[in-house]
Amino acid sequence: MKNKIILATGHAHAFHRASALAATKNGYFLAEGLPEVEVRATGDDDFTVEHLKTGVIDFGLDPRPHSLLTENAKGEQIFIIAGMLNFLDLTLISTRDVKTVADLRGKKIGLIENGHGRDATWIRMLLRKEGMDPDKDVISVLDVGYGSLDIQSPRLDRGDYQAVFLSGHYKKPEIFDQVRQAGYNVLAERSKTHPQGLPDRVVATTGKMLEEHPEIVKGVLKGIVRGYRFARDSKNWQTLTELYLAQDWGKDGFGWGKFDDKLFQGMVASARILPADGSISMTGMEDVVAEWKISGRLPKDYNWKQALRLDPLQEAVRELNAAYGPEGY
Repeated sequence: MKNKIILATGHAHAFHRASALAATKNGYFLAEGLPEVEVRATGDDDFTVEHLKTGVIDFGLDPRPHSLLTENAKGEQIFIIAGMLNFLDLTLISTRDVKTVADLRGKKIGLIENGHGRDATWIRMLLRKEGMDPDKDVISVLDVGYGSLDIQSPRLDRGDYQAVFLSGHYKKPEIFDQVRQAGYNVLAERSKTHPQGLPDRVVATTGKMLEEHPEIVKGVLKGIVRGYRFARDSKNWQTLTELYLAQDWGKDGFGWGKFDDKLFQGMVASARILPADGSISMTGMEDVVAEWKISGRLPKDYNWKQALRLDPLQEAVRELNAAYGPEGY
């Protein structure tokens, strides 16, 4: 048995750590007989993947799937073992003069992150559907962070970019009315374009962990899924808020950049979209893979299912459901 297990998120976002924070506070990892569990932030999705490859960390809690698939396609023994985000609350809004996605040609789009995180698959799909090359026909403004409508409004008005995501919101359709009343347009809503989900974040580990420590893998997954279920339950949101605020990550906005009460409340409420069974939207994953094959970053003949190792998750969920029910923790 290992003496310590290291879990890591790419960023210090409180929301990305919801399951690990809940599992640690509530003793879910201890209940599985696991050794010491340390939760880190690598600082970037790229670092998470690199640290998995070099063995610095044992599990990545939130890498984007395409960052793992591209490495797996090169022969790296990195595998997706569970889902984290399939139904992210994401709305693309724009300035008044940009009325459709097609109008974005030659315009600037504010993207939340940098590195692999900048490659927001959903916006690439939207642009490509309108005949645009996402890498050539728009200007990407990187690392703009998350933002409520109040935060994004002055940026749009200044011309920092002509379109940007609103994320972490949850009051629909009210948010659409607020956007239009503020003088902007709603270009696309993810829940409408991908009602069956589109994987944004997944849980990953290495072939070595799977082969040498299968009981640790299952125990970690049971803790993470119980953490998802705890965080999803709205009666725990006050506790979740306190857990978030108790963390000191050394950056305003807990790694989100500038934030306000609306964004913070939205991030707490976003816990409801964590998957109660740790599942991944397979239809959405097929869309992700198709985009990255078109872009040339995945081989045309790559079988993405070779990067999945879901048996430990399925066993973990069966045991949890037997003990607590399908939403129990």
